Amino acid sequence: MRRLRIRSRPAVPAAAAIAVAATLWAQSAPPAHAQLFGMSEQQEIQVGREVEAQVARTYGFVNDPAKTRYVANIALKLARVSERPRLPWTYHIVQDASVNAFAAPGGFIFVTRGLLPFVKSEDELAFVLGHETTHVARRHAVDLAQREMQLQLGAVLITQLLFGGNLTAYQVSQIASGLLGAKYSRDKEYEADHYGVIYAQKAGFDPRASVPFFERLAGLEQKQGALGTAFASHPPTPDRIKAIRDELRQMGYQVAGPAAGPAEASAALRPAPADIPAASPGER
Repeated sequence: MRRLRIRSRPAVPAAAAIAVAATLWAQSAPPAHAQLFGMSEQQEIQVGREVEAQVARTYGFVNDPAKTRYVANIALKLARVSERPRLPWTYHIVQDASVNAFAAPGGFIFVTRGLLPFVKSEDELAFVLGHETTHVARRHAVDLAQREMQLQLGAVLITQLLFGGNLTAYQVSQIASGLLGAKYSRDKEYEADHYGVIYAQKAGFDPRASVPFFERLAGLEQKQGALGTAFASHPPTPDRIKAIRDELRQMGYQVAGPAAGPAEASAALRPAPADIPAASPGER
């Protein structure tokens, strides 16, 4: 899980957080690799809650229930069309002025307060939230957590977990701490862009908004120090723009701009899974 490097105020009252649980049945079975080290969904959520607690203690959340609800209402539409709608999806606005968002295992998604004025429409915000939803729904965050389990716990304890053992509070804390500095591979970031536009379309948003979002992000990156290391694990933004344009063309949209090169195109052009339901017209 890529992580912000931010400095902000201590955690504010719990009223700042709005947790929302989706109520639809999951649409697909977990990939086999999700069980590589035996992390159950319950353990995944346990780790996610610990990440949430550490982010709250270290950085703090914006104490604005209405604004947090606004983010959650958009994000839940994306969660409902993902492969894992029944997770206890939870959304927070982090006290930081940079432009960023990140996800933790179990359905915990965080956006910085600096992201909200940067996006120019609900459609742009929906794409960003769809990108982060992918990291959870496609189990990118689980893969990172399992890697941290391997590093933090070692083979003996992992074997115990495979046979029904439980994580201790200390072990969960160590895994969560490791996730704060972990990064997704660039292939995972391309995949998150890919499903981000798919989820946005299926939830009733305009996925074309991803292009102007990335174009402004590229401009922001030209300002020295504007983003720091927050997006260091991501592919170059111009490459992501090209891949997204090709993705949108494959979806039937007319999009101006050059095509992606072979590497970006192969990363982006994956077929949409047929088992992800589209939102009904009344859900927008």
